[in-house]
Parts: sequence; structure tokens; C-alpha cells
Amino acid sequence: MPVPANGTQAGSVPLDAVDAGQVADLLADAAALAGALAGQPGAEAACAELAGDWAGLADLHIALAIAAADLDEAIAGHTGTLHP
Repeated sequence: MPVPANGTQAGSVPLDAVDAGQVADLLADAAALAGALAGQPGAEAACAELAGDWAGLADLHIALAIAAADLDEAIAGHTGTLHP
């Protein structure tokens, strides 16, 4: 979604079910990767530097997994819904 200079959201970009499914798959893959790397010192250091809002890779893994599941649920809830 584009963000103007003042920080307010300018609009939205439609996302079809195929694109949303690909994003959900990407989130799930990222969650699996974060989980696999959790506890490894180099990976934890990179996480602290690049994703400092999370308390390590284990927390990032959980957040990504929840986001993927929520998106999958939203896709399932809207699949087959026709809009005029």
C-alpha cells in the first residue's frame, strides 16, 4: 500500500486469492526458516540487527506462523465469494 510522505495510507492494492495464497506460503516458509535458525548465535545476532522488534527468532517464528495461518483462514473464508 502506498504511503505518502506524511505517513497516512493512500489506498489499497487488491490481492486475489492466488496472490494471497502465495503470500501465505511465503510467510509459512519464512516461519519455518526462522524456527530452524532459532538458537544459532549468528542467526540470532542477524535477527537482533535486522528485526529488532522481535525478542529473537523463536518469537519471529511464532509471529510469522500466526500471520500465515490468519491469511490462510481469510482466504478460505472468502474463496468462492462473488462480488458484483
